Formats: sequence, C-alpha cells, structure tokens
Amino acid sequence: MASAIPTIVATFLSAADYSATPYRLVYVSAADTVTRCAVASTPAQRPIGVLTDNVGSASGDPVSVQMGGIAKVECGAAVAAGAAVTTDSAGRGITTTTAADFCLGVALEAGSAAGSIIAVSIRPFPYTA
Repeated sequence: MASAIPTIVATFLSAADYSATPYRLVYVSAADTVTRCAVASTPAQRPIGVLTDNVGSASGDPVSVQMGGIAKVECGAAVAAGAAVTTDSAGRGITTTTAADFCLGVALEAGSAAGSIIAVSIRPFPYTA
C-alpha cells in the first residue's frame, strides 16, 4: 500500500482546478504556479513534484506539491516496482524506456493498472537507456 514520506513540500498557485486529481505530476508553468504534466519529453514540462491531497478547487488557489521524499502517485497504466516513472497526458505516473523523457523518480512498488496509487521515490532525472 502506498504511503508518503514527504521531506520537501512547497506551496504554489494552481493553474487550474485540480481538486479531483491529487497525486499527479506537475511542472512550474509560471512564477509560483504549477500545471499538471502532459508531455514527458518536453523540457518545459520537467516534473518537479506531485500534487498532494491539499489541492485547490480553482485556478489561482494554493496547492501543496511534494518535491522530495517518497510520494503517492496515481498510475496511468501498470507500473513495475523499480521502474523509471514519467508522466502520461493527464499527469499520471507511467513507466518509460524512452531516452530523453523526464522522470519524476523510481517506483518503490508495483501498480496493477490505471488509477492505482503507488509510492515513488522522488529524484527527477532524464531517462537514459
């Protein structure tokens, strides 16, 4: 079962209503503002962390982003333990084997399907084969 051990949590402003989508990957889209990730290979969308369950209900609301430690991440597909975790088009964690994808970290447990919540060790890095 996924559990979080946050070591760094920062407050940003939300670019949209993310109240129904905690545990998804985000990037800095403007000063003090985060947007849900959608493209793994775009440098402008390098994931910096994961939305916690303290998520605003409107654009401009404050949101908590876990940027270090072990985070809960919602899967977009099955993910194996030990896999490099990047983003799908909805900010959910998926496995990558594509060189130059930007990864949030490493899965510490397996997720069986989309919607599973897993523990991920946050250590952003570009994937290399």
